[in-house]
Amino acid sequence: MSDFNSEIFQFWGKADEHSTLPAVCHMLDVAFVAKAIIQKLSEQEQHILLQPFLALESIDEDAAIAMVVVLIALHDIGKLTPGFQYKLKERVETLFDTSKFTHDEDAETKHGNSGFVILHNYFCEQYGVNNHAARVMLCAVASHHGVFVANKKECGLCGGEQWSDIQTQAIEWLADYFSVDLDWFNQSQAKALTPEWLSYIAGLCSVADWIGSDASQFNYCTVNEYNAEQRMDIAHALVGFLNIKQVTASKNKADFAEVLGFKPNALQLKVLELIKQKELPWISIIESGMGSGKTEAAQVLADHFIRHMGHSGLYVAMPSQATANQLFKRTLHFLSKKELGYQNIEAHLKHSNADFEPQYEALRLKSIDYQQQHDATHSVVANQWFTAKKHGLLAGVCVGTVDQLLMAAMLYKHNFVRLFGLANKVLILDEVHSLQSFQLDLLKNTLQWMAKLQVRVIILSATLPRTMLVELIHAYAKACKQAIEVENSPYPRITTFSSGSLARSYTIVERQQKNEDLSRPPASYHVQLHETTPKHCVSRMADDVLTTANKAGCGVFVCILNTVNKVQELSEIITKYCDENKASNIEHLTFHAKYPLATRLSIEELIEHQVGKHPTDHQRINPNRPVKDKRLILIGSQVLEQSLDYDACEMFTQIAPVDLLLQRVGRVWRHQINNSVRSEFVKAPKLNIYLPSMDKIPQDYGEWFGHGEVFIYPSHLLAVTTRLLWAACEETDESTFQIDINQDMDDWINKVYADVDQQVTWLEQEYDKAFEFRLDKRTQYVLAKRMMFDASKASVRDLLKYNNSEIENDEVVLSTRLTSISVQLIFLVDSGERQLIPVTEFLPYKQKVQTLKRLENECKELAEIDWGAEQRLKKGDIARLKQAQISMSHSKWVTHFQEQEEHWPFAFVTKEVWQRSPTLFNCVPVILDQDLTYSNSKLGELRLNPKLGLIVGKGKSYE
Repeated sequence: MSDFNSEIFQFWGKADEHSTLPAVCHMLDVAFVAKAIIQKLSEQEQHILLQPFLALESIDEDAAIAMVVVLIALHDIGKLTPGFQYKLKERVETLFDTSKFTHDEDAETKHGNSGFVILHNYFCEQYGVNNHAARVMLCAVASHHGVFVANKKECGLCGGEQWSDIQTQAIEWLADYFSVDLDWFNQSQAKALTPEWLSYIAGLCSVADWIGSDASQFNYCTVNEYNAEQRMDIAHALVGFLNIKQVTASKNKADFAEVLGFKPNALQLKVLELIKQKELPWISIIESGMGSGKTEAAQVLADHFIRHMGHSGLYVAMPSQATANQLFKRTLHFLSKKELGYQNIEAHLKHSNADFEPQYEALRLKSIDYQQQHDATHSVVANQWFTAKKHGLLAGVCVGTVDQLLMAAMLYKHNFVRLFGLANKVLILDEVHSLQSFQLDLLKNTLQWMAKLQVRVIILSATLPRTMLVELIHAYAKACKQAIEVENSPYPRITTFSSGSLARSYTIVERQQKNEDLSRPPASYHVQLHETTPKHCVSRMADDVLTTANKAGCGVFVCILNTVNKVQELSEIITKYCDENKASNIEHLTFHAKYPLATRLSIEELIEHQVGKHPTDHQRINPNRPVKDKRLILIGSQVLEQSLDYDACEMFTQIAPVDLLLQRVGRVWRHQINNSVRSEFVKAPKLNIYLPSMDKIPQDYGEWFGHGEVFIYPSHLLAVTTRLLWAACEETDESTFQIDINQDMDDWINKVYADVDQQVTWLEQEYDKAFEFRLDKRTQYVLAKRMMFDASKASVRDLLKYNNSEIENDEVVLSTRLTSISVQLIFLVDSGERQLIPVTEFLPYKQKVQTLKRLENECKELAEIDWGAEQRLKKGDIARLKQAQISMSHSKWVTHFQEQEEHWPFAFVTKEVWQRSPTLFNCVPVILDQDLTYSNSKLGELRLNPKLGLIVGKGKSYE
């Protein structure tokens, strides 16, 4: 066994104000953690990691694991250099002989760089390891700080002869400790060390380093105090506690009805049939109508893959934070089913505002108590370790935005940790039709990585164009290196690919029933077109929804507009009517993105309570159980299109691309059709669309909408949709028609999203704009390509032909979405006692917001925010400030606040203290007056209305 009296233990690797830990001891700690993780990996995941070494002559599984562990142990060999050791100048003389191990001004200070050079030279010169194979293996472990290190020319000096001897001794000591013959590496072939292997072991190395660097578990001590067996036990206990890459659950077959509480419908039965097939699909695309049970079908399929096929967890990718919040709740409910037998599975919500989601916060707090109950088991937990940046995807189950997924296959620092976290998991992608062209390009690259890392993918959509479906299948199947034919069965359908050259497609055939199933959404909808103009659109919609609500007597009526200012305009009209006609007993709610975060979450909760699937107070307005003489008008922007699970009796909407119109109509009678207690007036599910007439289709839809949609919705798509809608009315000679979701979906979607060249007869004068749109898509692809961690590269050599070492703030350099320039604002107000507080804590604001709970804590005094902090604001204060955040994208206001950020005219807090918090780094404070207004003589004013949100007034520069 290796001797711990060696002089290699003189050199420090970790330090605090008082103590140090020898570098080789730290390397052992990290190796122990890595080995503990490897031993808990499933068989197929171990195969990803060990296969290049198992293919070598005379190497069994134990030897292959030892080779990986030694490589990871060597990750910090670069710390045994003058450039690193002399960072602790005041203490080095007490550690080693500085006359023997001298400093060099030209020494490399980045120990990842120096470690790569030391190891590459040693393995190639001492053991004749293939140059390219050595480059891959050693790059994987030297890159644990997040950026791939593979260029010897960029490295400074690593020390003279004395330093070189110590480095060699340390390498050989570690190899001896783990019983590895370094000659084994001589057989390694670069071809076997694939990009997916590089990413996987690099991710494993970083994660092991993070855990092994936790000083609260691996305390700093001298080599004489170091107890290797004890540290090994700590490593195993920590890995077991965190359940990294491991899921414990029952292997018993679960009955669908027992788990979900209802009998499976035709879609879900088809999924249950797929589970029984010999060769299960690697990618499944489920296309079915809104509210048809796609989520439950995906959960059942994912559960089978995890509990019976050895997959190591689940990531659910949603298009927005609001949809992620909703799915997180449903996922927790599913995982908690006792029939599935999940035990202590880590379940986390991952997006920038996840900490403020009430159920996630409650689970995290409960999990702190669980840690005291050593022998207790719970179905789901949420340990604090996974809430740190970049840790989330390592949890057994994670629900988050699609952005978190895309970042795994982009040039972000530590992207390979995300890939490691996703490897061998199940991925559910919902609402993929809503992705931008730019995001779709990134997603196709990500899907290639998922295929390489043995991730089974389940994609859900009600309105997926055929072209997009084929592109997604082809992207995942690229690893097969052969042409894939994709069958095209009628909608609704499930398309699957397992292997070979054919992706199969299965139509979902609904069972015939004597009585219509009240739990299912309707098959067809009545569509009413309303010809109008930009000037009269909002007032016309207001008249129509008020007339409908008054005639109906009860129910929920939803209005969706495409810009926030139009939402606010309609809300003001409805508010004025309700104030003047209190006897009408009409209630109204407004929801869009321009509220402070705390208010948004409050309104989401209120909508779910009042018009969601399972409202807790059945005396409130509910479309499933309408209350006599009560009616609700819900007014909102696109957030009502897919973010919330609610039910409308009738809907009123502005023109939008056809797939989004179909998404919106999916909220009409979503939870019950033919409900006997609905108003007699509301006899059929109906969608009202407000749009220009056929002969007045505008050249510029921006003028029609106020320029908000020019970026959101390409004008040629709006033009084609408008023509299709009016054409559907030609047979009736009226402005109405019926749409059957199952029969008509494909035809409607594919006509709008067909190739531009096929749309000539539809487009006419819009053709030029469509051609410009196609060019713009090409530009977006080029931009996305520059940001990708490119899965199409067959070798590591090709993959690493980029250098992101200059990226200091990767969130600014790279982006998962193409949006207009925006600024994050934190709204503050004087509490009346010369103390600035978040506007969400200001009593006159709190008393008027739309909320479910009339706040019990309204009179509770919160501690003053410590604006005079020396280093940074307190964590609790930062969380309070975050609750008052709103994103703003009006270009002139953005410029104004960017100038404020640069010059910092604020006396209440220093710029340094404010920006030391990553949460506040890109945010700018805005101080409102007592009327909740911020004024600028040139730009106008910003007014925060508790019910309407942020209202942007215009000043001289807008006129």
